Amino acid sequence: MIQFLTAATEIDAWDDFVENHPQGSHLIYSDWLQSYHAYGFRTEIAVSKADDVIQGGFGAVIATVLGFRFYIIPYGPIGTSPDVLRECLHAAEARATAVGACMIQFTIPMGDPRCRPMFPLQDQLIPNDFRSGNAFKYVYSSPGFNWIDLAQHQTIESLIESFPSASFRRDVRSGMRKNEQFSFAVTPEEVAVAYALCQENADENGYQIRSWDAIGTVLLSLIRKDRLKLITTSSAGQLKGAGLFLKAGGYYTFVMGGTKKEKPTRHTGHFLQIKALEMAFHQGMDGYNISLGGSEGVRAFKGSFGTVAYPFERGTYHKVLRPVQFKIFRFADVRMKPYKSSIAKVLKWFRGRK
Repeated sequence: MIQFLTAATEIDAWDDFVENHPQGSHLIYSDWLQSYHAYGFRTEIAVSKADDVIQGGFGAVIATVLGFRFYIIPYGPIGTSPDVLRECLHAAEARATAVGACMIQFTIPMGDPRCRPMFPLQDQLIPNDFRSGNAFKYVYSSPGFNWIDLAQHQTIESLIESFPSASFRRDVRSGMRKNEQFSFAVTPEEVAVAYALCQENADENGYQIRSWDAIGTVLLSLIRKDRLKLITTSSAGQLKGAGLFLKAGGYYTFVMGGTKKEKPTRHTGHFLQIKALEMAFHQGMDGYNISLGGSEGVRAFKGSFGTVAYPFERGTYHKVLRPVQFKIFRFADVRMKPYKSSIAKVLKWFRGRK
């Protein structure tokens, strides 16, 4: 039976399920979903229970853009059996119709079973009237994993020795020597300063991350719950690097980072990733998701850790519920592409005026 959650204790139970379920993801923690509230979007969580025990569920963002409503499940549903997933998808479509959405979209993590957090590919799970493709990109949907397998290594040194490039291994060890002053940001002041460095790097390299106003309280909440680690490294009292690593599904995911560019280089980015891998080792995890995406240079850097990319096979699926509305949205959206970077700011401004 599907139940939409309202009580804080029920939502806490969902978050615990996401943290410990093999296919869990930080994208469907209640805190992470709530970060969309800053843009005027609504969110909700639904679970399937048996004998009052959660068997699966989904987190959804009800997004309104250009006057049109969308029902987006950024990751999942997740669950203990195919029947639970089908039940969740049926409930999600009914709910999307009830709230007046013109389209529903979901992303089930299916693909190569060699990547442990993946569901094996099961085409029969996908309803026949859903089409493959990401038709709504104002809510991030995961494309897959960039996985570092830790199960075959007993120590961090063994892992470093497995990196395919000798020069990269030297850079990693150099970073470990030069960035000995590391810590975890936990106070609001520490977290804000560390996030500012991530924002600085985003601005310098021409990509966008959420503003501190939109995400700050979410990060602090996740840190208090020990689901987010914000690793920092400093020298002579000056912050040199920061990385955000979120735990769910029995693995850490690299979310974002920032480093000070210096000559000679401190190899700070190498150091931050090694500290995350050490955390995963110490907690007995079988893998680490350094995440897909980034510039060509960033992708090459990630690949130097011996990663294997596991994209979700056929990835995201959607169904148009109100064809006329959706066609109007697509027509307007194409013409709004040059202004997409401003849409979130506009949404946030309207939210603040209410």
